[in-house]
Amino acid sequence: MTKRTALLIGAAGGILQEVARGLAAEGHGLVLFDRDEEAVTGLAEELAALTRTEAVVGDITDIPAAERQLTEIVGKHAPSILVNGVGGDTRVIGYADLERDHFDQTYLENVVSTWIAVKVCAPRMAADGYGRIVNFASTGGRTYSHFNNAAYVGAKAAVIGMTKQMAYELAGTGVVANVVAHGPVATARVAGAFERRDEAAKKAVLSRLPMGRYGTVSEAAGSVLHLCSESAGYSTGSVIDINGGLYM
Repeated sequence: MTKRTALLIGAAGGILQEVARGLAAEGHGLVLFDRDEEAVTGLAEELAALTRTEAVVGDITDIPAAERQLTEIVGKHAPSILVNGVGGDTRVIGYADLERDHFDQTYLENVVSTWIAVKVCAPRMAADGYGRIVNFASTGGRTYSHFNNAAYVGAKAAVIGMTKQMAYELAGTGVVANVVAHGPVATARVAGAFERRDEAAKKAVLSRLPMGRYGTVSEAAGSVLHLCSESAGYSTGSVIDINGGLYM
C-alpha cells in the first residue's frame, strides 16, 4: 500500500477523528483542518507518534479564507485523499417554521464548503493521476428524516447530486468521488441531543430504528476508510448508506 497524504475537513468531528486514527494506523500523512483549535491540535499531537501530522486552524465556511488556506495546503502537501466531514444538524424544525437563514447557513456549511475543498484539491489530484474524495451526506438526503429539518435534508441531497456530477467529470483521471450517507450515529453531538430528550421521546426515536440503536463512531468510520483506500478505485459517484436499515 502506498503511503499518501490525507486532508480531513472538519477533522475534530467525532467520525472524522476516528477516520484520522484509521488513516494514521495505515501510515498515511494527515493534514487536519478544523476551526476548533484546541481539538484539532490535540488530535494532531495524539497521532504524531504514528505518522506525520499537521493541524490547520480554519473555518471552511469562510470561503475566501478557506480557499487561500486550501491552496497553500495543496501546494505544500499535494493531498491525494480528501474527506469533507463538515455539516450536521440535530434540530427538528417543521417546514413552516424554517427561515431563510436556516437554508443559507446549512447550504454554506454542507454544499458550498464541500465544493470549495474539491475545487481546490481535485485538479492537483487529477494532474497526479490519483485521488480519493469522500463527501459526507446523510441518510436524510436520500429520502427524508425523523431527526432534522427540510433545510438540512435539502442540503445533504445537494451534496449527493453535486458529488455525482463531480465524479462524472473526474472519471478517467484516476480520481474518484463518493458519498457516505450516515444515519443516526452516536457522535458526542448526536448522543447529547438524544440524552436531552425525555424518556418517551427516547423510546419513540429508538422505535424508528430497525436495529434499535444508534450506530457507533467506529462503524461509521469503516466505510469512509474503505472509500479512502486504493481498493476503491472503481467506485465513483456511489452513495454508501450507514443507517442500520433505516429507510430500507
